[in-house]
Amino acid sequence: MAIEPIKPLRDRGDSSRLDGLLESLRGLCEEAGAHACAVIACGDLSFADRSAALQDVPDEERSIFWPVPRFPKDSLEDSLSLYEKAIVFGVQVEREGSRIEALRKIYDIAGRVESACFYGGCYLAIGLAAGNCKEVFCGDEKKCQALTVGKACRYPLRSRPSIEACGLDLEAIAARAGWDDYEPDAFLMGMVFVA
Repeated sequence: MAIEPIKPLRDRGDSSRLDGLLESLRGLCEEAGAHACAVIACGDLSFADRSAALQDVPDEERSIFWPVPRFPKDSLEDSLSLYEKAIVFGVQVEREGSRIEALRKIYDIAGRVESACFYGGCYLAIGLAAGNCKEVFCGDEKKCQALTVGKACRYPLRSRPSIEACGLDLEAIAARAGWDDYEPDAFLMGMVFVA
């Protein structure tokens, strides 16, 4: 059996295939429990400088992805600006019962969508969640293990940076998605940069 490489979706020049994938990802978000979902253009998203946020967060609340992602060799802004389409999804905190449950759902959906992107031919999809991954996965721990030299994240396949930690404007993203009644404390968002 010969194994043929699959070219990245973006190089195929077939926008109908990408449109089909994006529509199936919307369906996946809804099946996974998202209360809202939209595909947005992301070529000109604005970023804010988050370096000042480091000073305001106590050490016990910090994680590898909070308050800013720690990617010393990569520019997150440069990387994300290469994408043209993203899928944005949201969960209402009240309908989930608690903020933690809503955050867990956002992380779960982001992981599912990112995985589906990979298997759909978008190998470089990047998923972003909401809030601090430490709050969701390691709330009982004193410190994020990934901040210790030589130690890895306890949940490397589930944790991810949040939209706000990357410096993206949540209100601008909600406006692009057509969610005029967006309230940051009542509605949590995640997104996956697809192609």
